[in-house]
Parts: sequence; C-alpha cells; structure tokens
Amino acid sequence: PVVDEGLRTRIGEAAIALAKAADYVNAGTVECIVDDDGGFYFLEMNTRLQVEHTVTEMVTGLDLVALQIAVALGERIDLSSAQPRGHAIQCRINAEDPTRNFLPGPGRVTGYREPSGPFVRVDSAIREGDEIPPDYDSMFAKLIVSAEDRERARRRMLRALDELHVEGVPTTIPLHRWILRTREFREGSHTTTWLERALRDAELPGVDWTAAAPSEPPGVPAELLVELDGRRVPVRIFDRRRSRAPRPPSRHEAHGGEHVHSVIAAPMQGTILRVLVEPGQEIRAGEVICILEAMKMENAIPAPREGVVSELPIRAGQVVAVGQTLAVID
Repeated sequence: PVVDEGLRTRIGEAAIALAKAADYVNAGTVECIVDDDGGFYFLEMNTRLQVEHTVTEMVTGLDLVALQIAVALGERIDLSSAQPRGHAIQCRINAEDPTRNFLPGPGRVTGYREPSGPFVRVDSAIREGDEIPPDYDSMFAKLIVSAEDRERARRRMLRALDELHVEGVPTTIPLHRWILRTREFREGSHTTTWLERALRDAELPGVDWTAAAPSEPPGVPAELLVELDGRRVPVRIFDRRRSRAPRPPSRHEAHGGEHVHSVIAAPMQGTILRVLVEPGQEIRAGEVICILEAMKMENAIPAPREGVVSELPIRAGQVVAVGQTLAVID
C-alpha cells in the first residue's frame, strides 16, 4: 500500500537508468529504501537473481532463470507484454527458532507436507526424512502466493502457511502467521526497525514452535518405542495445539543438597569455533563459554549463572550434536 503506481514507476525508471549507465546486460536486482514521504533511495544493485525473484515471476508470468540463460546465450528476448498483474507475497521458511533470537535449528525433517491450490507456489529443497545440515544457510523452502490485490494475497498466504506442515526442526512458519495478522503489516506501516521492537513485546502465538525438535531435556521424550501385539512401533510425540508451547531449555540444573551444578548443552548441531573459558575458571552469569557455528551463523553460548567451570569437554574445531554437554558449572 505504501508503493503506489507513481512511486513504482519512478523506481523502475531509476533502475533502468542505472543498468544502462553501468552498461549492464542480463537479470539484476536494484534495491531501494522508501521513506514516509514517498522518497526512495538507492541501496545496492546485485548482478544476479535474489531469493525474492519469485515475486516478480508470480506477477508477470516470466521465468527469470530461463530468461537469464537466454540472455547469456545471446538470444533476443521480448518483455513488452510482461506487465505486472496483481500482488504476490513470499515467505522464507527457515530452520530457525524465533523465540530464541532466531537460533538455527538443523536436524532431520520427520514430517513434511506442502500446501496446494491455484496461485500457490513452493520452492523447496527438502523431503520428509531429509537432514537439514548445519553447514549452510537455514532457508530450506520458499512459499509464494499471488492474488488480485495485497489483501487477498495476505489471506491466501495465511491459508497456505496453515497447510504447510514441517516436523523435526523449528521453523519461522508461526512467525510469518503472526506478522501477516499484525495491524502494521495489514496497513503497510511497518518499518525497517518495526519487527525488532514488536518482537520484544510480543507473546508470539504458534503451533508448537519446535515441532518436536530433538532437544528436549531428559524426562520429556519426543520419541517412544511402543510394543503392540509383539510388534515394536516407533511413535513420535508432538504438540499440535494452538496454544504457545515454550521450547524446553537447552541447559538444566541439578540440585543435590547444597551442591548445585549447571550443565550447558548444545542447543543445536554445529562446530565449536572458539572456547573462551578454561577449567577451574570463575565466571559470571552471562559470560560467554564458547562460540558455536551453525548454518553460517555464530552463536554465543552464555553461562546461566556465576560459578566455577568444573568440566569443559570441548575444543575448537569439534563438531557437537544437539544436547551434547559443552560445560558444567559448579
């Protein structure tokens, strides 16, 4: 709603002028930022297609990847009839936990079902049973819808998100549902800083944020082996209720008399980049124990309380699994 036809035309003309001035040939993406008064400002030009190129494809009917190859082959292309029609929205489906500062959540996808229907598109890199590794970006799918206008596209996206089912890893699906329902998104009044501020105060609803991610502490199993009539059947338990289910903590405390120790467990599979403490060292609450890399992101693992590092069974370069002990604090 903020970008009217006049502003869209001016941005398009500026993008074309930039490409001509740079003598650029082939598909590219020009990024701008818009202020409250309708002014727009150049950010950057990427000489490639970006994740969001599917939005252009949905409203124009073009296959930008095929066109990019055609240009590279020296073929002439005609875009005179490629006028945008309607509105499209794309949601990136990432293996991240929005309730934990978007902590990466690699793991095995134990359940996967895509939405269907007209004007709904899914670009996905996974199937049920696939492993989302910690070595790459956390995005594993893109969900795109189009409709006659923005409001219809918003409602269609909400339906598609409800039909998209992913088990085994945390995802950004509940976050997308929440954003699409906010007044700011409906009105188009959100800004580049809105989401960060809104998340601080939001009680994010969601369907089982973790989708039974395998990081539950002992005593809360996500999988059971049930014996029935002489047959053993694996059963996976997950919460499908609409109420918010906070993710279990990755560290837990054991109390024995006056002795208290905290076991700090890896919240995700990843590689230890740096170990910042030593055995026997006194540490403060919040002090960083180590840096864990997963999905191209560095994650600081803090101490839950003050104490002394009694165990430190990790080293730089070591690959750790979800739930593996990183340190013990007494």
